[in-house]
Amino acid sequence: MEKQRESRIDLLRGLALLLIFVGHSEFTFSGFVQHSRGFADASDVFVLLAGISAALAYYRTDGSVLFLRPWKRAFALYLVHVLLFSVLASISAALTLAVGPSAWSDMNLFWGAPFQHAAEAVLLMYMPGNLDILPLYVVLLGLAPFAMWLHGRSRTMLLSFSCLVWLAAGIGHINLRNWALDGREWYFDPFSWQFLFIIGIVVGIGLKRSMPVLRDNRLVFLAAAIFAITAIPINLAVYLRLTEPPFSELYHQLVSKTNSGPLRILNVLAILYLAWNIRAVQLAASLPAFRLVCAAGKHSLPVFSVGVLLVCVAKTLVAATPNPSLLSQVILLVAGCLLQLAVAWLLEERQRKATWHAHAAISIPERLRP
Repeated sequence: MEKQRESRIDLLRGLALLLIFVGHSEFTFSGFVQHSRGFADASDVFVLLAGISAALAYYRTDGSVLFLRPWKRAFALYLVHVLLFSVLASISAALTLAVGPSAWSDMNLFWGAPFQHAAEAVLLMYMPGNLDILPLYVVLLGLAPFAMWLHGRSRTMLLSFSCLVWLAAGIGHINLRNWALDGREWYFDPFSWQFLFIIGIVVGIGLKRSMPVLRDNRLVFLAAAIFAITAIPINLAVYLRLTEPPFSELYHQLVSKTNSGPLRILNVLAILYLAWNIRAVQLAASLPAFRLVCAAGKHSLPVFSVGVLLVCVAKTLVAATPNPSLLSQVILLVAGCLLQLAVAWLLEERQRKATWHAHAAISIPERLRP
């Protein structure tokens, strides 16, 4: 696992990135797509895979704990977040000067007190929509070394402690401040979402140790399939208001996105288990037709960053067009996805060439030896 990438993770992460773009672009069909995957969505998949990837990248089977590497990665994510915020603020300023403040509402509040909100943004206390995902990963990656250290002492203790924090955050509504949203709280409560990330770390450590953590079991597969399939019509029926939510207010708590509700966690775990054990998924990860999607998952940070900018463009164009046609929205959707895949291709080509030159630099002196 240390020497070879798990292509299924790259495939699932690449698909999640494209689905995040669709769900956040506010097309007339974005909500339907967002809710057509059951109680969980692409964000849940991405956080779970982030935990697995963190374990595969930073966990050491000899018991040693790496602190510096994950913290460097977290700092890099923080810098990218600040850069994205600066770029989107600049775009918002240009749009406000050109067509007025109503063109893109996410940043309008920022200009009421730009210096104050800029300082809050640096402190991760001002995050408009679509700019609240990377800060979550900054926090989670900062916690990753401690989670791996505790796992080395007791996996049960790690999961129990993480679950208790998740329960306390959900029941007590413990959260961090985000002055950019109406609720004045992080949309992705890190105290809640850490549980899904920690589950991913535990799964990733099991994979790195070659343990059968996702071993195919017919009963488990059947239960996961029934749960994942049943969740789709239930969630869609509630979203489309075809029926009242079961258990009334309790249902909203069970599927809460802010607090990573238990039905969301069960749903994303079922999706991961099914994807891991369906032969077609493993085959797709190795097919040329899905190579660019896997490349997007492999280079997730730059592709996600481009996706955030494209979401801004798509939302602005849709908002500026009265009653946009379905065809125009589909064209925007396809163009946005293709641009993200193009970025993935460029990055993959650059990496391939760099690897080739590195191998050539090593092999040439060997050939010159007598």
